Amino acid sequence: MEQPRKSRPNLARWEMDKTRFHLSKPLAPNRDIRRIDGILKDVVEGLEQPQSENILILRAAWPKLVGAQIATHSSPGFIKDYSLHVFVDHPGWMPELERIKRILLQKLQAQYRDLRIRKLSFLLEHK
Repeated sequence: MEQPRKSRPNLARWEMDKTRFHLSKPLAPNRDIRRIDGILKDVVEGLEQPQSENILILRAAWPKLVGAQIATHSSPGFIKDYSLHVFVDHPGWMPELERIKRILLQKLQAQYRDLRIRKLSFLLEHK
């Protein structure tokens, strides 16, 4: 029968099993049991998508480009085929961004020529 988790290990038995079964690892320490949702939460937080340096620069400058209020509801997502895809957190902000699309594109092309952004598209971000 297996020993309970909080009991003291039988070191004599461990030495005998270690020799008999040719085990090279030391006896495992007693650890507290954790719920799987706590473990998965830590793992998932570490799995962010890698961000390119260009997107990080755009995210830092985003409030200056679109204004503080719009910046709280949108953020640059990624650049693909010379198109900047912007994530929007609520569908009500899509028309507002479409309204300033041409001005925003001109600002981006003037200030960030090396990114060669030719088009803007807005995507609804599901959280």
